[in-house]
Amino acid sequence: MSGTVVPQAVQVLCRLVVGPDYPPAPATGPPGRWRVVGRWLAFVLFLILSAVAAFDLQTADHLLAPFGLILGFVSVAPAAFAFHRPLWAWRATFVLLFLSGTWYPYSEPWSPLQILVLLFVLAVLAGRADLPVSAAAGAVTALPILALAGPDDNLLIITLVTVVIAVADQVRRRRASQHALANQTVVTQQEIERRAVLEERARIAREMHDVVAHHMSMIAVQAETAPYRLTGMSGPTRDEFTAIAGAARSALTDMRRLLAVLRSETEQAQRSPQPGLADVAELVEATRRAGLDVKLVSDPRLDQIVLAAPVGLAAYRIVQEALANTGRHAPGARVRVELRVTPARLVVRVSNGPARLATGVQPSTGGHGVIGMRERAGLLGGSFAAGPDDRSGFVVTAWLPHRVSELSGDPPSQLDQPAG
Repeated sequence: MSGTVVPQAVQVLCRLVVGPDYPPAPATGPPGRWRVVGRWLAFVLFLILSAVAAFDLQTADHLLAPFGLILGFVSVAPAAFAFHRPLWAWRATFVLLFLSGTWYPYSEPWSPLQILVLLFVLAVLAGRADLPVSAAAGAVTALPILALAGPDDNLLIITLVTVVIAVADQVRRRRASQHALANQTVVTQQEIERRAVLEERARIAREMHDVVAHHMSMIAVQAETAPYRLTGMSGPTRDEFTAIAGAARSALTDMRRLLAVLRSETEQAQRSPQPGLADVAELVEATRRAGLDVKLVSDPRLDQIVLAAPVGLAAYRIVQEALANTGRHAPGARVRVELRVTPARLVVRVSNGPARLATGVQPSTGGHGVIGMRERAGLLGGSFAAGPDDRSGFVVTAWLPHRVSELSGDPPSQLDQPAG
């Protein structure tokens, strides 16, 4: 046991005497008003203490007046740089504890101000260094106290030193725990968001399976029935259609295997067909019957274009999630759902005013719903934006390409931006 304790004690003493100092933690932001005011107050307090210490030593008969002033400032000087270099401040204080016994003119070896500076420096050091280093500093500090102070005074000073180091170390531990907890909270939140993105992508993939599987099934059926529907077909052509049907069936099998991996064990397979843009009106009507004041504004040109099935599914899900969020976070608010068409994109915009009814749910600027809507738009090559407006409401806007073959990550042009 002693074979390990002695080397550790020697190592701690080496860190205390010649080891690197403990610089202050980097600032997390620009200096605030109170931090600047605090620095000026600390500077003024240091000047006052220095003046008091200098006046105290100026009355000493065995010191010349200039030396009394200088020594007064020197006796409290470690407090000036204790925050920036606490270990060097303690070293200077320790040396001054021995030297001041030769110049202090009264019965005690130190002035009360010098004792206060000692306690302050030890508190700052214990708040930065780990417990072995701060405890070693307290133990070494006891040497000049026991050697120069009287029996009553050294017991009081050593007790104060012990209490200050213990309290400062507890403050350091609590601050370190809070810092670690804050970092863990950030990591946990990032992990939750990442998991939400992955879950939403898996859910989108499962829904896209139903859309794509329909088209692949149609390809397989048309290729298999082509020899019976088309007369005069040559052998190579017949074989080509057979190969197309086989490739389509193989693609469907691979998609079902992928779907089995994406679907969780507790999730049941959906039997109903996936909704599309044509079902948005029914969704709005159902939401209106549930008590939400919703108005649907649909572009008449929607009937003149053919949207890809994944685009219609994404638009429906975005409107569905936006209406659900409005019901949770802004009950009683008026909601406006807009479906517009630009030359390149389908624009889905859901806006709501301020809440009119009391709710126990705290307002939120984001969540898994917003993450899911952004993922849907991004996976189709579209764009997404969500945030508060200037009327105490909230706006969700998605720009989706018309066709799957037009998928791109380019941001919407000015022409695609929704009006007002």
